[in-house]
Amino acid sequence: MLQKCSARTPAFRVAPRIAVPAVSSRVSQSISRSASLRVTCQAAATDAQAVAVAAAPKKAHPSLLSQAAPALYAIVEVGGHQMFVEPGKWYTCNRLQAEVGSKIKFGRVLALKKDGKLSVGMPYLENVTIEAEVIEELRGPKVIVYKMRPKKHYRKKQGHRQDLSKFMVSKIEMA
Repeated sequence: MLQKCSARTPAFRVAPRIAVPAVSSRVSQSISRSASLRVTCQAAATDAQAVAVAAAPKKAHPSLLSQAAPALYAIVEVGGHQMFVEPGKWYTCNRLQAEVGSKIKFGRVLALKKDGKLSVGMPYLENVTIEAEVIEELRGPKVIVYKMRPKKHYRKKQGHRQDLSKFMVSKIEMA
């Protein structure tokens, strides 16, 4: 069976042969002959694929933006970086000058959200402290530093692993 093709897509293609379960030899031969002789236009094939794709349900991946912000959090400056911290979670930062297992307090709090109210400091909040415990001292992933000057026979390959500290925030309190 031939389908008309629009002027935009003059190319015709032959539909592939359909695999048919073994019913009887005469029936399967007649079906396979009719399937192999069918010629369809590329535009019709792409329209059918577009309808099939539109009908398929889309899977939604969870996003951090689709989740609500926690009830209590703070933005604190630690080790030269600003971090979004919550009580009961652990974080890694550049190596802190504290022993493993010791309690530390962060005073450079930039913002605090508590009970639905957001407080922003200029630049820091004076009455907010964050208490944390240093869990472990570790090293980051290896980074390769390769220096080269073309045509000068200068090649230098060096590796670097950053010293890090892992800490767990125990509580966030306002004085």
